[in-house]
Amino acid sequence: MDQETDRQSILDTPMSPAASMTADATIAIIAEEGFDRVSVRSVAARLGVAPGTVQYRSPSRRTLLTDALVRSVQRQGGRVLSHEVDPAQPETLVRALAELLPTGAVQREDAAAWVAFGAAASTRPWLADPYWEALQVMRTWVEGVLADARKAGRMRADLPPAEGARLVTAVVNGLTLDLLNAPPTETDEVIGQLRSGLGLILRGL
Repeated sequence: MDQETDRQSILDTPMSPAASMTADATIAIIAEEGFDRVSVRSVAARLGVAPGTVQYRSPSRRTLLTDALVRSVQRQGGRVLSHEVDPAQPETLVRALAELLPTGAVQREDAAAWVAFGAAASTRPWLADPYWEALQVMRTWVEGVLADARKAGRMRADLPPAEGARLVTAVVNGLTLDLLNAPPTETDEVIGQLRSGLGLILRGL
């Protein structure tokens, strides 16, 4: 979802298999137990290794959390980009963005982590920068899709793509928060809610 840039995006930060496993364990702890439960010891217990092994890869709690944010964004980006989005067919965008909602086990983990990171970033500048970068990368990608959708006659004529992208991310973030706290919801219903939200911006849904 990255555009051309003079610096590396958070989505492109390389992670070794060991670092990815550590980050995945951290994400799972955040999703199941909460942001404040993350520590070298809790991650080590999750992985079934000695704390020193985790500390060697991630020397501090801050590193654990930053790596988990990067990894979660990469996982979400990979799922979204696995869909072939056709700007002339808005339903394809619905299906791609549905990957960001809690529609499955991994999606729910990432959704819970994203909400937790968003709340934590408001008081932690070291998290705020990568969180904001990830949000901007997402918005830039959506803006590009909307610009092409406008050319195809599928977007509201009175709404600039940049404003539309902000609305799309607001819909996705709002649904994510609501669905995480709601009783279990069928995947088709979740996608239907997303479709209704995007239908305020795009034609043909």
